[in-house]
Amino acid sequence: MKCRFCFVKTVLAGGVAVLGAALAAAPSARAQNIRVVNGTAFWDVDPGPIDPGPYWTSGLYKYDPNGYMERNPRDPDQIHEMTVYAAHSGKENCVFRKRVVHSNWDFQQLYLRVCRK
Repeated sequence: MKCRFCFVKTVLAGGVAVLGAALAAAPSARAQNIRVVNGTAFWDVDPGPIDPGPYWTSGLYKYDPNGYMERNPRDPDQIHEMTVYAAHSGKENCVFRKRVVHSNWDFQQLYLRVCRK
């Protein structure tokens, strides 16, 4: 009886240890795909086929590269970039990446353009 209790206790402790290690490793694996450039957080993986929205497809970026027309003067969080310059894994000079959503603004402008210098 005593050995059976020790066996069950050992198996449960081992299972808890494995589960704890798996849960601890999962966030760090996801965090490896997040990059922050100039305070803007984005996923550094190819998002696949995207619809970047009217800001990019209408040619608005050509006339407003810093996105000043997108800003609301009453919004306390005024630092939003539509393009950041950093190294990336894409073949093109500029690629789109999904933002890490922290606010409603990030949710509404889901994509960020990352360009090499």
